[in-house]
Amino acid sequence: DVDYMDVSPRQMVSVATAMIPFLEHDDANRALMGANMMRQAVPLIKSEAPLVGTGMEYRCATDAGDVLKAEKDG
Repeated sequence: DVDYMDVSPRQMVSVATAMIPFLEHDDANRALMGANMMRQAVPLIKSEAPLVGTGMEYRCATDAGDVLKAEKDG
């Protein structure tokens, strides 16, 4: 017995590739270079909020365990 489910558009590429802004408008070679650079990125000590994002940043941070989430507002 097999159940099928649709693939989310966010699952079509790797996490590093999904975090490249405007990926669908980039040349394939440029997207590949960006994904490789994203994989080699070093975290900053004093980081700032990005000006442009893809929406995957929060999901990536929570899955990595780098975000503290409060159970209640406040």
